[in-house]
Amino acid sequence: MSPANLRQALELGVQLPELCSGCGVRLQAETPDAPGYFQVSQRLLKQLANLQADSQPDDTADALQAKTSMDIDKDADRLQRQQDVEPSTSGSEEDTMPVILCARCYSLRHYGHVVSQHGEAALPGFDLNKKVGRKIKLQKYRRAVVLCVVDMADFDGSLPREALQELLPGLEAGEYGSQAGLGYRLVIAASKVDLLPPQATQTRLQAWVHRRCRQAGLPSPAAVHLISSVKGTGVKDVLGSVQEMVGARGDVWVVGAQNAGKSSLINAMQRLAGLKGNQQLTTAAQPGTTLGMLKVEGLLQSGCRMWDTPGVPHHFQLSSKLTADEVRMLLPRRQLKPRTFRASADQTVFLGGLARIDVVLIPAQTIYLTVWASDEVTCHYGRTDKADDR
Repeated sequence: MSPANLRQALELGVQLPELCSGCGVRLQAETPDAPGYFQVSQRLLKQLANLQADSQPDDTADALQAKTSMDIDKDADRLQRQQDVEPSTSGSEEDTMPVILCARCYSLRHYGHVVSQHGEAALPGFDLNKKVGRKIKLQKYRRAVVLCVVDMADFDGSLPREALQELLPGLEAGEYGSQAGLGYRLVIAASKVDLLPPQATQTRLQAWVHRRCRQAGLPSPAAVHLISSVKGTGVKDVLGSVQEMVGARGDVWVVGAQNAGKSSLINAMQRLAGLKGNQQLTTAAQPGTTLGMLKVEGLLQSGCRMWDTPGVPHHFQLSSKLTADEVRMLLPRRQLKPRTFRASADQTVFLGGLARIDVVLIPAQTIYLTVWASDEVTCHYGRTDKADDR
């Protein structure tokens, strides 16, 4: 915002937050193409001034509803848009600040894409071990719960095994069979179970997740919860589990790979707890939606804290090399259904334009290949010698 607007906001007693409430990036009003940019409009300041003059002190917080605006002209890389700014009314000094979204979060929420591709290259990085692991080790007298969210439609691709291994203490190999000596309790929230077929029962899935964690060199989780943030399945169990584990004084760290569903789970827990919608975190198919650590209010008792952390980038995932529209097509939104092909040697099964499976040598005349993928990914098969022409 301009210096004049800033002075006027201070005169009105408006206390602006330092971080974007949607992604956690530090807010700034100087560089439109840089991360964290926002702008407070003159109309907002006039509205605040009018409300301050007309409202009684007791109902001022409830009456304030304003909007910030960001300048974006579509033809000149900016469109004139408005950002919602709503005050929280929980009563604490921190919660009386208006909830402000940066321009990137506003664009992702309302239009599904980022405004400035130039600004994406300047997004801050995040070291999970430095930011989370160090805090866990230093805060010895606070309980720590690491709530790891994984995508059941892509478990191995979304399990941040290397990042979680960096949080482990320097124990000898094979000593990670239990939670003893970890310094924290590991809880797995397996999301998007509503996309799996009915044959994937809860008992089978939980046993499979425990086995895959051990095979990845991780300790056996203290609990495995199967959830659907969209339908609300299992959300109450996750919230109750972490509340019990963290006790009266501790921290819950929500971690996971990009697009695993961390922010969606937190939003679902907030809806379950009856918290207002203006506290919702930004979610989108765009990888790396959360940019900084965000403190989540209202889900734990007063002596405890919950933190949403940026997604761990997995550059080996195919989605990291696709555009936001392509990622949106790749991520399944409806229940997965099998597509089975009977293929012989020298035949190829195509998975859209993403990959292909060449049948080179088989023990019988034909084999059956079953594909589980988003229904927006078109699959077909043909002869291998003509595959390069497709």
